[in-house]
Amino acid sequence: MTTQSRARVLFFAHETTWSGAPIQLFHLLSWLKRKGWEIAVAAPKPNTAESGPISGELQRIGVEVFPVIDLSAPPDLAELGALCARFDVVVANTLVMWAPIREANEQGVPAIWYIHESLVAHHLITHIPEIKPALGLADILVMPTRRTARLYATWTDRPIEVVPYGIPSAKATPGKPAKDSELIRFLLLGTYEPRKGQDLYLQAIDQLSTTAKSRAVFQMAGRILDRPFYERLAQQAGQMPNVELRDALDHSEALEASAAADVLVCASRDETMPIAILEAMSLGKAIITTNVGGVEEWLNDGVNALLVPAEDSLALAEALRRCVDEPGLIASLGGNARRTFSENFSIDRLGERFSALIERVRKEKAR
Repeated sequence: MTTQSRARVLFFAHETTWSGAPIQLFHLLSWLKRKGWEIAVAAPKPNTAESGPISGELQRIGVEVFPVIDLSAPPDLAELGALCARFDVVVANTLVMWAPIREANEQGVPAIWYIHESLVAHHLITHIPEIKPALGLADILVMPTRRTARLYATWTDRPIEVVPYGIPSAKATPGKPAKDSELIRFLLLGTYEPRKGQDLYLQAIDQLSTTAKSRAVFQMAGRILDRPFYERLAQQAGQMPNVELRDALDHSEALEASAAADVLVCASRDETMPIAILEAMSLGKAIITTNVGGVEEWLNDGVNALLVPAEDSLALAEALRRCVDEPGLIASLGGNARRTFSENFSIDRLGERFSALIERVRKEKAR
């Protein structure tokens, strides 16, 4: 195949559940498929913890899926290498996909590492020693925020490209109005684990006045990653009026929940740029978020969101109170968030940037 013809690209997906990094990859893959790219995905094996409905969605849109990933066992490097050798470019999604980067390098196949992890990278690099040397083997590292890029620049001298996330505008309609529809509805979407800060959310709610709490409903929903953490949350929430814990939602259900909410809350201790925030922005929702990862690169406190320091439940409580007490604030924040989304986070912009990088690494390798 000549370098003038379009590259055949193999993507490695560590997970195919409806969660942040897999959702972003799915949107990118869907865009590439619509544009006529020849793509395939190495995905988790069925019945593994990381396997989810995105695998089926990829097959539905005509993407070939190789179910070869199992994070519970050491990678079969020979199998991965043979698979990489069948393609012109390899793209590995998330930091745990170090093995495809290594094997693509062994096979002489150009490789892009699409990295989403911020502070959690310190933990992963400590516990998975293969990751750090693999950083030097990728042709390009792609990251969604400048803040994340600065972190990795301390670990590698490989080229780093900052490509902001991009998603289609969310299409969702809220369900039937609840009997308490006059209340302000706050929603936190995220896996139940300490990193997502649901405990801080509950602390902030508890610090509100009785009057403020009576004028709002506080929801959270997500997949349970840390069972003891979730059970502590459930015990605490059971004693708090107007607090609802929901189980994991599929993607359409999560969008419907966001559409029905007035305010999307992110209380995370660590993030890059949460997809749930982007979806809420596209729906014109007000956002309260901790100032983590690349959030401040796009969100300005009091303009298109309310930003609070991480681990500060008092500041989070004050932001919740403002949304309850200040007429017009929710509409103002939501309208500005929608404009920010339209100007910066289109799927076309992401697709065009990423496809140009694919062509670039292929041409550079062919020299």
